[in-house]
Amino acid sequence: MKQSVKTKVLVGIAVLIVMGGLLAAIGLNGGFGDSDWETGCGAVPADAADEHASAVAEARKALLSNGNDPRLGIEVVDLGACAVKLSWKADQAQPTASVVKLLIALDLMDRSGVPSGSEATAVQAMLSASDDRVASRLWTQQGGTAIVRRQARKLGLTHTTPASDEGQWGSTQMSPTDVITVYRHITAGLSDKERDFVTEAMESAPRNAADGFDQYFGIPRAFEGSDWAVKQGWGSSDGRRVFNTTGLVRTASRTFAVAVMGSWNESVDRTVASTALTTATGALKASLAGTSH
Repeated sequence: MKQSVKTKVLVGIAVLIVMGGLLAAIGLNGGFGDSDWETGCGAVPADAADEHASAVAEARKALLSNGNDPRLGIEVVDLGACAVKLSWKADQAQPTASVVKLLIALDLMDRSGVPSGSEATAVQAMLSASDDRVASRLWTQQGGTAIVRRQARKLGLTHTTPASDEGQWGSTQMSPTDVITVYRHITAGLSDKERDFVTEAMESAPRNAADGFDQYFGIPRAFEGSDWAVKQGWGSSDGRRVFNTTGLVRTASRTFAVAVMGSWNESVDRTVASTALTTATGALKASLAGTSH
């Protein structure tokens, strides 16, 4: 009898350890478990100051060092102060790759509300694991390039245009400023239920996307230890290799919307490009960590 009780106790302890490990693993993945990303930055943010010019210079250096005709656009907005903290060629449109999936999800909710059941699972996979199959299905069902035009008109996206090829949703063009406008809408314009649906998917993004690619470049790696909710983009468009890291980042004292968008000639090695974008994003971290209230 004593041996039986001892065995049960040991089994119970083992179960608790395993459950604790699972919870810890979940908690380590960005901001998962704290889905309240509501902010009051609905208005156009105040213009950028120049105090972070050195951080922008370091970010540019990271991309320029590898050649292959790099193009970089940056915008970082302090959502608490509703002010631009960092900006470089933020009005320059670049291919979005999978970042356009934000517009697909927002358009779906505008038309039919927050998804439920199997559709909710599918849309969350599109946002978190960047599932292209879901994106392609919704793109077709919702009218393709009409999605981009509707959302650009609704949100006032002035540097956003659909791809010339109706079927190539990843070739949609957006500027960093427009991407940040989308994040301001998510954090300040959506209902609680809508915002939580989107951000909970983004903050639970797994390291390996649905296509197997390691999507922890840029924000997830550069801001390790901070809470984040991201929508990454990677791929090729019109002869360009595209790597975009975008999302929400919460440091010790502030919440930021971040868009770092890069592209190179398609001949650049993918690992070289993603590493350069991560280095560029990391160059911004020290400046944002020093941001005061």
